Amino acid sequence: MKKFSCKSNSALRNLMIGALVTVSVPLIISACRTQEMSPPERATEFVTTHLDLSDNQTRKFSPIAENMFAEKEDLLEMRKNLSNEIIDQMKSDNADAAKLEAVLNKNIEQLRLKLAKFSTNFAEFHAILTPEQRTELVEKIESRLEHADKRGRRGHWVRRWF
Repeated sequence: MKKFSCKSNSALRNLMIGALVTVSVPLIISACRTQEMSPPERATEFVTTHLDLSDNQTRKFSPIAENMFAEKEDLLEMRKNLSNEIIDQMKSDNADAAKLEAVLNKNIEQLRLKLAKFSTNFAEFHAILTPEQRTELVEKIESRLEHADKRGRRGHWVRRWF
């Protein structure tokens, strides 16, 4: 008569192989990302790849990306402050319209200061691109807007909730 000890070894072996695969695959995948790029560098690489920019255009675009991402932290902080104020107002028994208006006015003033920099960066980016690249970029933007319209992600923010 044959003993069934072979089955338990097979089950243990399959369990060990499964555990090894489960642990090793995420480690291998995470090791593929050896060099972390900063957001401006990723943006430059993305635009260079998708619009087929020349080396000269890439050199000119890189400082524009740096300028735009330098403002990102300020914009995120403004959004966070506004969101916190709205949450505080919703939690309170009575809404303080003057306090909310003060936060909004402060954010609007900060945005007005950033608009000139944004406009300058946009004009520089526009000047870097060839007419063909601009046409390609416009087509991509219009395609994304059309897709957003179909999915209901454009327009009034309340539509997203209902």
